Amino acid sequence: MHKKSWIIGVCLVLLGLVAGWAAAAGGVFSNSGHIPPLKVAGDVNQVLNLQNMDNVGRTKKISFLGTGYQAVRLVDIVNKAEPAADIEQLYLVGLDGFTAAIPAADIDGCYITFTAENGWEAINLTHPNSSNVKSIAEILVVSGGSGEELACHIISPDADLNKVTPGQLLTGPLLLYPYAEGQAVVQKDGEEHEAQVFTRRRVFKVSDLIPLSDKDKLLVINERGDGRLVNGDGYFEVRDNQINYLQPDTRDQLEKIKGIILRPPVAGITDAYYDARHYLEGGRRTLVIVLEGLTYRQYCYAADRGYAPFLENSGQVMQACGVYPLGNNVGLAALLTGMMPGENGISAAGDQELKVPSIFTAASNLDKKAVFLDTGEKQLAAEMELVYIGDKNLDGSADDQLFEEILALLEQDYDLLVARFNGIEQAGKGYGPLAPETMARINATDRYLKEIVDLWPGPVIVIGTQSAGSGGSPQKSFNSESMFVPYWCLL
Repeated sequence: MHKKSWIIGVCLVLLGLVAGWAAAAGGVFSNSGHIPPLKVAGDVNQVLNLQNMDNVGRTKKISFLGTGYQAVRLVDIVNKAEPAADIEQLYLVGLDGFTAAIPAADIDGCYITFTAENGWEAINLTHPNSSNVKSIAEILVVSGGSGEELACHIISPDADLNKVTPGQLLTGPLLLYPYAEGQAVVQKDGEEHEAQVFTRRRVFKVSDLIPLSDKDKLLVINERGDGRLVNGDGYFEVRDNQINYLQPDTRDQLEKIKGIILRPPVAGITDAYYDARHYLEGGRRTLVIVLEGLTYRQYCYAADRGYAPFLENSGQVMQACGVYPLGNNVGLAALLTGMMPGENGISAAGDQELKVPSIFTAASNLDKKAVFLDTGEKQLAAEMELVYIGDKNLDGSADDQLFEEILALLEQDYDLLVARFNGIEQAGKGYGPLAPETMARINATDRYLKEIVDLWPGPVIVIGTQSAGSGGSPQKSFNSESMFVPYWCLL
């Protein structure tokens, strides 16, 4: 009996030692209480809110300063968040604001654990002790600025001014703004009791990044192609992995901002719809020529070198705002409907179904006869007479056949004729936007236009459009080279 009691006593001591080690080791497995979320944000495609290490990655038993921990490698956490570009720095941000910055290339010995005493805690085996942040609230991932997925570009009609990412902004100086969400009033014992509700937003102004004057206007565009013309008084909120525009006074908001244009041109690609409708309503036969893939800077380069003498001498060219995202039909849809991509339903190269009426609907309502001549591979689905022009002579472009078809239709009674030339875009994609082969295609198109305009009896609208090849990768380029197109109204 005495021996049995001794054995039980030894077992209790061993259990006590194990329990003590577990309490010292901490970890999510020894804490059954509330676990505050650990957010992983910044330049990542997936924002994480972690409340359990089990769903992050494989835990590992590590020892630090004589204490054992169950921990997850920091690199596994970062990879789960799917970085949007090459990572440069990681910031471990504590609840009290204490922050440690660690180069992303040097995190092999870095771990994250959870303890009852310190909450989410960094255990960095190869770094200074000051990097072992306790009560971590956020892990901010910051890229070197090479990626385009989450970047916000600030441009003017002449230059690229700045480029920032959510991660870069979150680790810089931001204003913590109390944004009013609403108020409520209740009555009790004949008295009114009011409460206001706010959310604290991390915000900045464009003037924090570039010089602005009081009269400057900004065109703010998001990833869907929606736009707002605003002044510099509004705020830009940095939330998790995106940048949003908000105006506290009007409560106007626009999420996932892709770019900001400082002092945008008065003209825009959507003007083609309103100008054409104006001429049709006035009883004038109207011709709209679309030059796919021709940007304003590309035209200026060609004109300065003598490749576009007709267009250069035919009238004042206007620099017009293009649209975002870039895609073969995105610009075409905007100029045919007078609405931006977020409104007209065409925001990617493969989209074809318009969600709003086009200029062809307006022509039909006016009892005007209209036709669309197109050399593009993917046509828009709209209420129009469509004539597709193919490359019959197999010379690499259907523009010569389109030119001949336009001449054949000039004597017919069409009130609205829209034609899309595609050769400039094809040459730009194959050789580059400023290559001699592309300049030769611009020169050939210029000669076609001279003959067509001389024969057409009414106003002619000539407009360039962006394509997936203008300025870089499809749907990702927001820069001064790709965001502006040339525009002419030849009367």
